[in-house]
Amino acid sequence: MVKIFLISVMALFLAGCAGTQPIKINTMVKETYVPIMYSPAPPAIPRPDLPIHQMTDAELKQDGMVVKYYKATIKTLIGYSNELKKALDEYGDINEAYKAEADKIKEKLGNKAADLPKE
Repeated sequence: MVKIFLISVMALFLAGCAGTQPIKINTMVKETYVPIMYSPAPPAIPRPDLPIHQMTDAELKQDGMVVKYYKATIKTLIGYSNELKKALDEYGDINEAYKAEADKIKEKLGNKAADLPKE
């Protein structure tokens, strides 16, 4: 009895769905302007061998040798930090170029600029 009732209710639901109008689906393509900039891989800058670590026991006992090696180590580290700064400055230039390109696209789009991705 319960099975017959369930079958009749399901039949009514299916009949009700057949009587309605089909749903129309509209698809639209929306253009989104996104500036894509190429960002190169960072250069491989090897860590320098520090002169202070190359001292021998005999040189440790000599007067003034530790200071000379210390000075050479500082000069080596300053050169290494300058190389790292140059590599980092390249990425700053890439970022400025990206912002300039994004501004050009915003000017071109006018009111559509709100669709651009936020930084």
